[in-house]
Amino acid sequence: MEALGAQVVNLIAGSLSACGIMFVWFDTSFVLDYLKLFRLEKKLIEEYEKELFENPDIKFLDFSYFKNPTFFNKLFSCPYCLGFWVSAFCTMTATGSILLIFVGYIFTLSFYFIFKKWHN
Repeated sequence: MEALGAQVVNLIAGSLSACGIMFVWFDTSFVLDYLKLFRLEKKLIEEYEKELFENPDIKFLDFSYFKNPTFFNKLFSCPYCLGFWVSAFCTMTATGSILLIFVGYIFTLSFYFIFKKWHN
């Protein structure tokens, strides 16, 4: 029974870790700030900053996908898509079980949307 309790704690820890990564990725300016810091994608950043004056609600990841609709831009701009892979990695790392990936994904999404609602 102790092993089950430890596995549940590990599952929640992995889900909260994935939730934190998703929160930083989607709800902060982390991506834009680090692209500016390392001087990557200068042209795209300039276009985004011009677009930001016309449409102040657009996020950088969405803008990036609209400008260049590739698989990876879609993956990085979709919370459900990226959330699955981040959750799978964090859950596998925390629990060591491939069978708990889907449970971890549900927990991750639940935690993420709860934190997102609290943040706003």
